[in-house]
Amino acid sequence: MEGGELSEAIDASPRQLAQRRRIDATFGPVAQRATDALEEDEADTAQAKAAPVQRQENRTGMPDGLKAGIEALSGTDLSDVRVHRNSAQPAQLNALAYAQGNDIHLGPGQDHHLPHEAWHVVQQREGRVQPTMQMAGVDINDDAGLEAEADRMGDEALRHGG
Repeated sequence: MEGGELSEAIDASPRQLAQRRRIDATFGPVAQRATDALEEDEADTAQAKAAPVQRQENRTGMPDGLKAGIEALSGTDLSDVRVHRNSAQPAQLNALAYAQGNDIHLGPGQDHHLPHEAWHVVQQREGRVQPTMQMAGVDINDDAGLEAEADRMGDEALRHGG
């Protein structure tokens, strides 16, 4: 027998196999190694990052794509926004639609204003909307710059969110 054959014969001997089984039973397989606490933390973090994120149900009344687009562009969570379709509220303010706080009111047949009004929610949350007038006891902002931004960003959110 040559050196390589002798080594293989020894490795395959019943005595050597029995010894490997005892070592594996005592210490685990040879390829397995203990990890330190830092490696375990890194492994847990990697596993958490790889774990699927469970999506929350969209209960806002906004289409999923629009909501996702506004959130992605603004970094603002809109989960607590509520859309009120066919609302009589806008007519009381001589408007077709409006946003106030977490509520978006759309008059009958005015759903196409939703992206624009959703961006107004973002503007309000950022503290950039100050009243410029009052109508029927309600503070209103008619700033042309904010209106143009809401048009532009509402359209962008539709493209971004699919």
